[in-house]
Amino acid sequence: MSSDVYGFAPAYRSVPAHHMPYPELVEPLPNPDPYSIIDTVGKPWLPTNGMTSLQERKILVPLVEGARSVALHELAHVKWSPKRLPKVDFDVRYLMAVEDARINLGLVRIGLPVLLTASEIAQVARLAQQDLADKDLLAFVLRSIAAQGTNAEEAVLRELGSAAQAVRDLAYRHIRRVRIALLRACRTRKSPVASFRVARRLAAELARELEPELERLGYPRRLPFPLELAGAGCCLGHGHTGAHALSRARRGAKGRGGKGEGVPEDCPSGEMRVVVAALPHSTPNPRGAARGRGRATSEGSHVRYLHRWPLDRAIFRRRAHVRGGTVLVDTSGSMSLDAAGVDSILMASSGAALVAMYSGTDQAGELRIVAQGGRRADAKDLVPFGRGNIVDEPALEWLARQSGPRLWISDGGVTGVGDTTSAALQRRCKEIVERACIRRVKTVAEAAAFLARGVNHAGVA
Repeated sequence: MSSDVYGFAPAYRSVPAHHMPYPELVEPLPNPDPYSIIDTVGKPWLPTNGMTSLQERKILVPLVEGARSVALHELAHVKWSPKRLPKVDFDVRYLMAVEDARINLGLVRIGLPVLLTASEIAQVARLAQQDLADKDLLAFVLRSIAAQGTNAEEAVLRELGSAAQAVRDLAYRHIRRVRIALLRACRTRKSPVASFRVARRLAAELARELEPELERLGYPRRLPFPLELAGAGCCLGHGHTGAHALSRARRGAKGRGGKGEGVPEDCPSGEMRVVVAALPHSTPNPRGAARGRGRATSEGSHVRYLHRWPLDRAIFRRRAHVRGGTVLVDTSGSMSLDAAGVDSILMASSGAALVAMYSGTDQAGELRIVAQGGRRADAKDLVPFGRGNIVDEPALEWLARQSGPRLWISDGGVTGVGDTTSAALQRRCKEIVERACIRRVKTVAEAAAFLARGVNHAGVA
């Protein structure tokens, strides 16, 4: 198996072997050719973080701790999905959504449900909320169908609470019909999963009935490619659609430093806005550090602890060093930030760190300040703005203007408009990192450990 089938290795890290899935163990028939496993971490140009191409025997999954559900979903495609999606006379994404539901419900029946993390659930809910805000009820229904069998299903359906009664009735009717039909087919067949023929029939019925109803409600059909479905992987890698997605992956791989045709000379960065989230929560400082108590020392000019003379002669008071710094978190793709992570950074810095997160979509992004002065934002304000990077360059410029040490939590991949990259963009970002002595770390835990040491400046990662 290889994690470098496109000719470039992720030099910034090594992949632990225990994160690697083994699809050969679950495929229905033996095959002498092994699967190629491609790590999706640090490849934001991919349409989703989990894909499977049964024809090309390739699986794209994030090879990191916490991504078990993505690999589980893709392994279920290896076991239960057809080798290629058939050509149909309707939009194939109807079939993709129903196939995801078929797979997820099958995993539930064998006791291996797809369980997303809290940040992933929040991201899926935000996407569903955006569907309804954009009056894209078709995307919402397909997203809800694809989320069936996962622990994100309830969060998605909860977004319907504020919708009009007619919208709720339409969405619930079609979502429930797919679920009931798939579960009934499982019981009739006495199998963990319904037959693929059932999924194809349900997709055809959805395509035939749903769009006319949407038109009558005044909800136009807007289904942009690629459709982000359940966040835990989808079958965009199957058949002719999958070939298109994989060709995008190859182009993206070349654009990240390889040599190939079609590599852009430069890629402009997206427009970035800076916002400050409400900071209602305070984080207690460890052992009273940075509260002005200071520490006892045997040298100094301010006598404060005379009672210590017989013990260690540390009678002078020296003001405690307040550890500060700025932490910038890339929350695109598989990266995330939760309340516990922010608290760990604040505790390590004695509450003095400035913490910001950024991500983007299409041509714009947002840098959101989520902790400052020992206070942090609520969990609802830690949901990423988008799934792409888009604004790495302006975000790093912002970090370069803040107080040190300056830490950048990222996988190192940088992109601009359209979530694409170029050699020029990578070079500019590298220059910012070197000029401002920005230290790149991979996790929140690494950032907290660095700040806890009280280092006054950071070197280049």
